Amino acid sequence: MKKIFIFFTLTILFVQFSKAQMSYTPDELNINSPNEIMVYKKYMEGKTYLGLQAGLSIPFSDYGKNIGAGMGFGMQARYFISDHFAFGASFNYYHSKMTDSYLNNMDTLFTRVTWDDTTGLKVVSVGGASTLYPFTVNLEYYFSPMKRFKPYVGLGLGFYVINNALEITTNKEKSQYFRDMETQYSGTALTSSFGFTPYAGFMVDFNELISMNFEMKYNQIFSDPVCSSLTFNIGFQFNLGYKY
Repeated sequence: MKKIFIFFTLTILFVQFSKAQMSYTPDELNINSPNEIMVYKKYMEGKTYLGLQAGLSIPFSDYGKNIGAGMGFGMQARYFISDHFAFGASFNYYHSKMTDSYLNNMDTLFTRVTWDDTTGLKVVSVGGASTLYPFTVNLEYYFSPMKRFKPYVGLGLGFYVINNALEITTNKEKSQYFRDMETQYSGTALTSSFGFTPYAGFMVDFNELISMNFEMKYNQIFSDPVCSSLTFNIGFQFNLGYKY
């Protein structure tokens, strides 16, 4: 009877010890562990992510009058100062073409400039593009940091650079009068301003190392004329704190 009691006691202790050994922490977890789904993302505080993304920019207000939608890419970094809050920074690049109506107006204008030109100067083509460079520091709040699907909202404050370039091609060397008009109405215009960016998005974890990220941002730029843009970004993030 005593031996049976000792056997059951040892059995219970062994089971409890085994359960304790199955209690992983995120740093100790093997990515192939059967308990990965439950514990691999249990804690977010202290984790750092670096991501690459592609995006679409849709200009609004005065900025959208002559600029069409554009594509681009960017980088984003975030550090979780707690399970729910992350602090980070992002840099993006969006390249857009100027609208056909605006280019047609410029073509008409410069064709008139050369109407009475005795040198035979003619406008061959008119092209143009605009590039938006937002650089922001961000603060984000995550609604469900312990789950694979993590919706969040954020606010970015930063510096925005816009580069507008209108290029007019002629059949021969441009006259001085033409160049003066070109300087007035075209050429390259580089502006930089401060602004802010409210946004919302979500993270979806594939595993301990890689996550997908999607976000929608509204960029409000304090410039003259007023510029704003709605951007959509999707990409992948890498957990820099993951231990193999």
